[in-house]
Amino acid sequence: MGSMKKNETEPRPRIKLKLSSHDYVIEFLGISFLILLFAIPLFYYNQLPERIPIHFNVAGKPDGFGGKHSLFILPATGLFIYFLLTVLAAFPHVYNFPVTITSANAEVQYRLATRLMRILKAVILIIFSFISWMSIRTAIGAASGLGKMFLPLFLFLTSGVILIYFKQAYDNRHHA
Repeated sequence: MGSMKKNETEPRPRIKLKLSSHDYVIEFLGISFLILLFAIPLFYYNQLPERIPIHFNVAGKPDGFGGKHSLFILPATGLFIYFLLTVLAAFPHVYNFPVTITSANAEVQYRLATRLMRILKAVILIIFSFISWMSIRTAIGAASGLGKMFLPLFLFLTSGVILIYFKQAYDNRHHA
């Protein structure tokens, strides 16, 4: 799965993709959860004890604790990932693809791959927001049983998005 297969002799086309209405919705969702990721700890910060759960085991029980200021690690990481994936989405010609890129299929493959970046960005921010919210809810003694659902939900969302991408990329490998 290299960036260029040995039988490809011409460089990949560089195409400026216009965002579709679906892409704008996905971007809006991502930015909304990025804002929420910062808003959650800011809103609850003064209500929290000095020591809060910062890590949970597979069963959703806290097994690592830190100062309440550690709540801002996830928003900072989320912001970094948001900008990294946003920049990366502007250069699809450098991605590794599961199919050979040709001038006939480049636009469709680039669109699929950049949409994958947008969806993953939104999913990561949703997951980070959920982790932040669960840490806070646990710290203030209002945790629910939702922590048990985190790992299966995380695995389902991320692998589902990636599997759908691979199927679409393969189905459109000869698209003209």
